[in-house]
Amino acid sequence: MAAKSFPKKATAVPNGFSEEVVDSSESEDEVIPAANFAGTFSPPPVHIEFEPIDYFYSMFGKESITLLTEQSNLYSVQTNPNKPARISEVEMAQFIGVLIMSGIYCFPDQRFFWMNTTRVESISSTMSRDRFLEIRKYLHVVDNSNQLDRNDPDYDRAHKVRPLLNIVKNNFRKIEKEEKLSVDEQIIPFKGRSIMKQHMPNKPHRW
Repeated sequence: MAAKSFPKKATAVPNGFSEEVVDSSESEDEVIPAANFAGTFSPPPVHIEFEPIDYFYSMFGKESITLLTEQSNLYSVQTNPNKPARISEVEMAQFIGVLIMSGIYCFPDQRFFWMNTTRVESISSTMSRDRFLEIRKYLHVVDNSNQLDRNDPDYDRAHKVRPLLNIVKNNFRKIEKEEKLSVDEQIIPFKGRSIMKQHMPNKPHRW
């Protein structure tokens, strides 16, 4: 009795392949088309383990600490020449670290980090409460005496933080782009005074 012969099942041909390639793939290794991405990457560092602080400085740069220290000291002198704050760069770096750490907790006031009942050792042992509040009081990015009038055509709404924004933007541009990128946004609730504040009534955070 002769064996029955069945018609060959049609094979779908993906984009970028020929029928010959598809037929041969049944018996050979699968052929994967080359990616169109032609970017280049620097070789990975050898025997270097990055700490969290290294990633922070890769974005904000150590020059941001210098900028904040100089401008905050200047503002303290402008405010009270007889009692300057004399903030060091080490203290400014510690102050920024405390701000980052404080974002983990949901205390209604930053003073809770130093209270006996709610003390957070990693914060309270880094800087005293009074010193933290003093640095926060004088924290500045620019010299207020150089601010343009609001009616000036060159007036910058982000004048108060423009130098810091420029540092961050320049450092972000140094990051090598990969083939696949994901861009997202996040709404930050804010009820302070700012000309750039927006009211969006249909969002979970309206301000």
